[in-house]
Amino acid sequence: MASSIPILSEDQLLCSICLDVFTDPVSTSCGHNFCKSCLTGHWDNSDRWKCPLCNKIFENRPDLSVNTFISETATRFKKSVEMKAKKAAEENPNNPTKVTCDACTGLKMKSVKMCLNCGISYCETHLEPHKNIPILKKHKLIDPVENLVDYICKKHERPLELFCRDDQTCVCLLCTVTDHKTHNTVPIEEESEEMKTHMKKTQTDLQKMIQHRLEKTEKIKKSLELSKKSTEDETAC
Repeated sequence: MASSIPILSEDQLLCSICLDVFTDPVSTSCGHNFCKSCLTGHWDNSDRWKCPLCNKIFENRPDLSVNTFISETATRFKKSVEMKAKKAAEENPNNPTKVTCDACTGLKMKSVKMCLNCGISYCETHLEPHKNIPILKKHKLIDPVENLVDYICKKHERPLELFCRDDQTCVCLLCTVTDHKTHNTVPIEEESEEMKTHMKKTQTDLQKMIQHRLEKTEKIKKSLELSKKSTEDETAC
């Protein structure tokens, strides 16, 4: 009986060019795998035929044949992901996912992060390259939002990574060398933490003020009651 455990891990089933699960995977002589259309397109726009990963140069353009083993494994993986997504949707019919993965080609999985640099959202599986590939680790990731355009600089079309304290607005890196060159800018995360601390202190101060007023009101109430009782006693005499 064949084992149900996949021989290849999830990250080994992702094409390093499109960052999606392989479609018609082909293998180079140096041992690297790519989607056939991705590698063909890469070579069509290059003056040399070389491996996109290790840069090995081929004297003649290699004939590409689909790697049936990897293709079948990738197909099984895609079906497994679709089945999990379908099951999750059936188990939570009243809780539809508003933000889905833009990289999913079949049934859309729930988005766990959005990349401001790529401009798209990713599910847990398609987010893996951003966790493992050095250049992608530098990308700005945020929690899923419906209007990603609100987090992109309208002037420079770059991620809004900084906060300008002078103008009280979010800015991108290019803004800091143009319109906000002499302004006091800090990372959004730093400003967010400072605002949370400030709001917490304000809330604490507000609670103290409310408590103080309640105590003062109670004292006034008791004073009025004593005054009323004293007046009634004098009247009785």
